[in-house]
Amino acid sequence: MWVKESTKSEMLASVTNGVFITLYLNTGLLLTMANANLTAYAPKFITSNFTGPHHDYGPEWYAEVGFLILKTMIINAFLPFSGLALGWGLPWIHRKMDMKWGNNRYVTKKTSMLAYKKVWSGGEYIMHIKNAGLLLVVFVTCMYGVGMPMLFPVAACNFGIQWTCERIMAVYQVKLPPALDDKLTKNLIGVMKWAPLIMLFNGYWMLSNEQIFNNRWFYIPNTIAGTTMESGHTINFDVNWAAPMLIMALAAVFLVLFIRFCPHELRMALGFSLQEKEI
Repeated sequence: MWVKESTKSEMLASVTNGVFITLYLNTGLLLTMANANLTAYAPKFITSNFTGPHHDYGPEWYAEVGFLILKTMIINAFLPFSGLALGWGLPWIHRKMDMKWGNNRYVTKKTSMLAYKKVWSGGEYIMHIKNAGLLLVVFVTCMYGVGMPMLFPVAACNFGIQWTCERIMAVYQVKLPPALDDKLTKNLIGVMKWAPLIMLFNGYWMLSNEQIFNNRWFYIPNTIAGTTMESGHTINFDVNWAAPMLIMALAAVFLVLFIRFCPHELRMALGFSLQEKEI
């Protein structure tokens, strides 16, 4: 039985990762990449394909693309209410139709006990889809939250609404979830730990924008409609308001690589071995 549960947990973890990647590409990256203009950067054989209107996270980007991302996350925060309403409404309609729109549960159109139980029991609790949605909120918020701080209260509101709706759904609407091991939870934590790293790097790029924070400008090359000003934005190691983000990002990369490739030194020389002990 434990082998079957472990295999099912691994399968659900793989499905969670696949659904999350799809949602993240569609919500967090596609809109930004479709509007990005990377022709000023190397390698040209890749960046020449990105010819959107925005060279950087400039004021126009926040008004057009950033606003759409924020609006999407606000809508996503209130979606659990619709799921909760459908969880009450659709089964009620199906049961009323089975009772021939009466109130007697013993009046049924079903001809077998299995079909009758299917109408009157709850649906399956699709926890892997819930986990993918949770990862989406965390990653999108971390990716753009430094430049758009409104994403953080929206994410907190999302978590509060989702927690409340999931509690009601688990108690009153769905069947008892299957007994699984901790692989699904460990997978969730393992994927989520990369979100702060994305926040540090993309946050540094947002904070080091020259047009917003340094009032830097460039001439527009021509008068063709849709031509925008280049950003002149590159990675530099100047000491400015964005330097702490870059320092923390590089330190985080160093720690990740050190833990990944030097575990023996971490355990034996520095004494950090708690991660391998069963508590």
